[in-house]
Amino acid sequence: MHYAPAVRLAISLVVAVTALTFVSCGGNDDETHAPVPVGQRFVTAEEASGSKPDPVEARQTTENFDEFIAVLTDASIDPDKDEMTTVFRHAGFKAAGLDARFFGETHSSETSPHVFSSFIELGSEEGARSALDWLETDMHKPCPMSCATQISAFDVDGIAGARGVHRIATAEDIEAVGATEQRPLDSYWVGFTDGGIVYTVDLHGPPGSVSEKQAKEIANAYHQRLTGGG
Repeated sequence: MHYAPAVRLAISLVVAVTALTFVSCGGNDDETHAPVPVGQRFVTAEEASGSKPDPVEARQTTENFDEFIAVLTDASIDPDKDEMTTVFRHAGFKAAGLDARFFGETHSSETSPHVFSSFIELGSEEGARSALDWLETDMHKPCPMSCATQISAFDVDGIAGARGVHRIATAEDIEAVGATEQRPLDSYWVGFTDGGIVYTVDLHGPPGSVSEKQAKEIANAYHQRLTGGG
């Protein structure tokens, strides 16, 4: 079964340090403000109205490069591991984290809409941009085992340099290609940088349960808080 990258990251990521004990590296000279503390680097209930903390996928962080690469390899669509390792090592990987929230009264990993937010802290603004380029490129790749997923880009107004990728596999698409192990899924991914940090939002659920408009609203509110209204 093919899961969205954020789902597989949540399933696989090994906790290296907790958000409460994580010590953030300071900003660099190119930043206009210091990054927010790690505990504040994830989408909140205010930004994703109606969402609740995922009762299964707990917030997780890691500072270990090898763990990060192993997890990202599994989480990505169709990665070249050597290329990925080079990109993130050259970008100056420092830390990464992921948080999950769900919508609805009862949680279901299969049918509840979810919003995953993540950060990857790099050594510089340039490093963050190169990391975002890699993530966006991977999001545009077709699933290696199935061609049921339709992929397109969308604009994210209000966030300079933001990238948006829509991936959808409907029941009809899956039936047409005979991808019996794939489940219908609609995903709106937004990535942006703030200083030396890449942030991503992945809003996904069964087709018809999430929308581009909702993803943009969450991403813009998230970005505004992270940047102090910038």
